[in-house]
Amino acid sequence: MASVRFELSVKGGKENDRPEFQAVMRFGNPQRKIRCRTGLYGFRDYWSDKKQTHGTKLVNPLFSAEVIEVNKKLATLKTEIETAAANTAESAINRPWLAAIVEDVLHPTKQENEQDDTPKTLIQAVNDFIEAAPTTIRHKGRPICAARLNHYKQVLKNLQGMGADGVTIERADKSFYDSFVRYMYAQGYKQNTISTRVKCIKSVINSLPMAERVGCEFVEPKKCKAVMEDIDNIALDENELQALADLDLADNPYLDRVRDQFLLLAWTGCRYSDLGKLTRRYIVQEDGDDCFSLEQQKTGAKVVIPILPPIVPILEKYDYQPPKPISNQRFNDYIKEVARMAGLDDEVTTTHTQQNKGEFAPGRVETRRPKWQAVTAHTARRSFATNMYKREFPTLAIMAITGHKTEKSFLTYIKVSESENAKMVLRQFKSQWTK
Repeated sequence: MASVRFELSVKGGKENDRPEFQAVMRFGNPQRKIRCRTGLYGFRDYWSDKKQTHGTKLVNPLFSAEVIEVNKKLATLKTEIETAAANTAESAINRPWLAAIVEDVLHPTKQENEQDDTPKTLIQAVNDFIEAAPTTIRHKGRPICAARLNHYKQVLKNLQGMGADGVTIERADKSFYDSFVRYMYAQGYKQNTISTRVKCIKSVINSLPMAERVGCEFVEPKKCKAVMEDIDNIALDENELQALADLDLADNPYLDRVRDQFLLLAWTGCRYSDLGKLTRRYIVQEDGDDCFSLEQQKTGAKVVIPILPPIVPILEKYDYQPPKPISNQRFNDYIKEVARMAGLDDEVTTTHTQQNKGEFAPGRVETRRPKWQAVTAHTARRSFATNMYKREFPTLAIMAITGHKTEKSFLTYIKVSESENAKMVLRQFKSQWTK
């Protein structure tokens, strides 16, 4: 009796540094077998040759929905073929007969709807991703946050600006990657911004069904890299934070509120997106001391943040209900004005990779400006990490408050000069040295 068996192709995965393999069907008996591709893709790590399907218990949550869908389609395909074979003369069973059933089962409307034959463009994929984002649960079990979604909206504008309307997923190759990067540099974007946009495009492509993204070079890590560079961002030391706190801003209530919000962030290590959670509602008792216990909006990480003495007067000033956050852009404009009024005039130098207007290739650009012009909302988070590090708190203890998962990402927040680092080592050594 003829039977249906599925197996994953031995080609396509390792050669392309990708985990997907096409499911191939074999139909017939030991004397006569017909082989036919299904157009469905599966994962070698979760595939069971014995059960002819994926096991779903240990599947990466990022791929679970697709794996379950592939399992259903394979089961349906097997049933339809076995039913059709029982009602078809053996002489009429051949590869074209088998391929026609596969087409009818997996693409029932392909002949009726010509749009199914039109490859999806990258711009369409990004636009669909944005529209579906508010109701789509990602691999961490939560929808994408509004701040992150804004990056994808910017990517859409970038792709439209460079005229990528006809670029399909298949054509998003190394050549297109190079063109995109050159365009972004020519528009004056910095390297880290370009890297973030590249990561967004990779995320969009990886969110597509496996059959649509297999073979796309843009998501190959060795061919199309998203390279981040270290930036000389600033942090404010405790004396500078105190200078902000000492400002009399009674005549400028909007600057007064922004200053207080900045100090809350600078003494808790929170991101600006979590500013609205620094209220009474999120305060818990830890061994008799007040702490904020919250889930970070960007990463979903749960952190417990001690309420340090410098922010207690601020919380009491607003009865533990600080003002609601304003837009990030307006906040950055206002906090620069506060920093200017506080006399943060020391010249700072930042260096980054960027293509200047009139030049043909990106290079290292050095910018000199007063420190107050470099202050932003995120300066507060870097200031917290740096000041706690200078106080010689253990790195892991600080990371538990900031929510950083790796020491590599955390250390990018530490803004300590070579001389300051030498003094810290010397001070620590002397405290432990015994003759």
